[in-house]
Amino acid sequence: MIELFQLLAATDDAGFLSGLIGNIFLWAKVALGIGLVIFVHELGHFVAAKSFGVKCEKFYVGFDVPISIGPIKFPRTLGKFTYGETEYGIGVIPLGGYVKMLGQDDDPRKLEEENKKIQLAEETGEAYEEPQLDPRSFPAKPVWQRMIIISAGVVVNVITGIMFAAMAFGFGVAYKPAVVGGVTPGGPAWQAGIEPGGQVVSIGDFQDDKMPFREMLGEILTLGMKGGESIPISIRYDDGIRDFNLKPQSDPADKDIRRIGVAMPNSVTLTQTDFAIPDSVAADVLTDEDAGATIVAFDGNEIDEDKIVPGTAFYNYMYTHPAKPIELKLRRSDGSSHNVTLPPQMAKSLGLRHKIGPISSLVADGPADVAGMKPGDVITAVDGNENIDAYSLATDFAGATSPAVFTVMRDDESLDIEITPGQMPQPLAPTHPMMNDIGINVFGLAYKPEAVIASVNNSLGVDGLQAGDRIKSVRLLMSKEDTPEYLDPRGTEELREGRELSKLYSMNMLIRDLQAFPVGTEFEVHAMRGSTDSKEGDSGGGDKVVTATLKVMQDDLPAFERGLNFPPSEAIRQAGSPGEALALGLKEGKRRFQEVIRFLGMLPRGQVKLRHVGGPLAIVDIAKGEAEKGISRQLMFLTMLSMNLAILNFLPIPALDGGHMVFLTYELIAGKRANEALEFRLTVAGLLSLLALMVVVFANDVMRYF
Repeated sequence: MIELFQLLAATDDAGFLSGLIGNIFLWAKVALGIGLVIFVHELGHFVAAKSFGVKCEKFYVGFDVPISIGPIKFPRTLGKFTYGETEYGIGVIPLGGYVKMLGQDDDPRKLEEENKKIQLAEETGEAYEEPQLDPRSFPAKPVWQRMIIISAGVVVNVITGIMFAAMAFGFGVAYKPAVVGGVTPGGPAWQAGIEPGGQVVSIGDFQDDKMPFREMLGEILTLGMKGGESIPISIRYDDGIRDFNLKPQSDPADKDIRRIGVAMPNSVTLTQTDFAIPDSVAADVLTDEDAGATIVAFDGNEIDEDKIVPGTAFYNYMYTHPAKPIELKLRRSDGSSHNVTLPPQMAKSLGLRHKIGPISSLVADGPADVAGMKPGDVITAVDGNENIDAYSLATDFAGATSPAVFTVMRDDESLDIEITPGQMPQPLAPTHPMMNDIGINVFGLAYKPEAVIASVNNSLGVDGLQAGDRIKSVRLLMSKEDTPEYLDPRGTEELREGRELSKLYSMNMLIRDLQAFPVGTEFEVHAMRGSTDSKEGDSGGGDKVVTATLKVMQDDLPAFERGLNFPPSEAIRQAGSPGEALALGLKEGKRRFQEVIRFLGMLPRGQVKLRHVGGPLAIVDIAKGEAEKGISRQLMFLTMLSMNLAILNFLPIPALDGGHMVFLTYELIAGKRANEALEFRLTVAGLLSLLALMVVVFANDVMRYF
């Protein structure tokens, strides 16, 4: 073993050994965390049983079932030992655990055999002599003691879940606050005119002055699944609290998931690594000494670090001045100041311009709404200029300060509408890809870019396509060997296989992806040629497919992004005393408990689809992600897992603790045990139902991860 480590350490890849050890340690943390939740649940049963004098024959984390493939037999355990009268071990099937108490026979054949003896005695009229119970067996104990033993696992899970959360708050929990960094163009929050820079303090009935962003998203997701209902939301700004009612929109990729279109804020401190995106103007002007530097001023405008969102003014300035050089004042990690000038980032394209789609949405009481523009209007000219397209319109007018006259077509009638710019900030790029809308905030209007070609730049050698063609799909022709390492391998592989333009892969996503590829990268473009008003997915009757190979080229339009890489804003929530930690732990435990109850209540009503339910692979994946972020995040995950285990185990399903409690409750009320044959059948039915559910969630995991 020593020689192996020396060999690994001597390899050219010096980080291999440390990476291997790090991964082993990480997976050990994951296994320990999940195993701990299962262990304390079974420990609750074990301690309660021992307290009432019940003999416990086995105590296992995992199940020690026999597994064999033909003549090959696999071990049932990863390890076991006997101490006193109990066998302790870790089973090879990591899907739970159990405590085997004397008198609890898990072999249904023996129960069925006993039922046959009872039936025979009833038929012959002979007395059935009930077997004598060992005084230390589980069935020999009074009903109230058995109820305590069965419920002890759930109680311990609830208690330890609260303790996990309290410990996490004692260490300090890093979280991304539910602050409005921006609103995605065309989304419900955008239409309501919600401004960036506010802290969300309530969603529906959930209130928290320091609400985490993921809690806000979870609440919106859950409430949005009810469908058709507006969600009340309160946001605290520097000047007070504002109340809104928002009706969530379906996610383009999954209609069952609904969003309100709020994006988390980014910091104004550059990341420590990858602080500049390759092949960008930021990479040209920043050096390694700027890693982790904070922007303190831009073009002479100081950033107010006391605001809820310090970066709003900077991002608004960058996205409304895409063609302007910006001078940045940086405070480096060593405390020194440094100025750099960030030139405009010219966009990349395939040499095509794209048609402007109809107005998709307006900001309520915004400039365009007040001026009389309506959804469905089609912009044909601005200030008399008809040579416009979806993306140049955004770059030309995102920072407009003067009124502009929009010529629109409405019901075959041409109208001129003069719109005076407003004051709605633009801290997200107008071409943000989430909803595939392009939003010009100063005018309060949004439209969808169409896949129809408005014009072709033939002067740059673009050939094979013409105005009016509708792009159907694109395929990356770059080989794996030639693909730069900084590109996302999954994204490039999907493009290499070909992507169809649709709600799942929108024009905004295509334009975003093009920015990452080197100039000269070739794409195969498939388009439909024929009726210019044919709808997407409709061949138009006489359309034909045309194919062209186009190269990524430097465009003459400025891009909104300049290659700066900022992490999301974070905050720390740390208890100042053990009492405060316990109070926060109780609040977190209660929140997780209610969350599971509400989720289970939505399942039978069809408000949550089974395909959204994760299984063991999903649990392990989430556990790994949380463990990577530190002990506090892992403890918070264990709180969630504890509450889930407690509630799911106590559902009134035979074979679960809750099913046993139903039978014991009947016995307590009726004064006799439930019919054993019926209990047996119900238990088998419960087991089969659980196995069927396990198959479904495993299938979900396979579809999700493979």
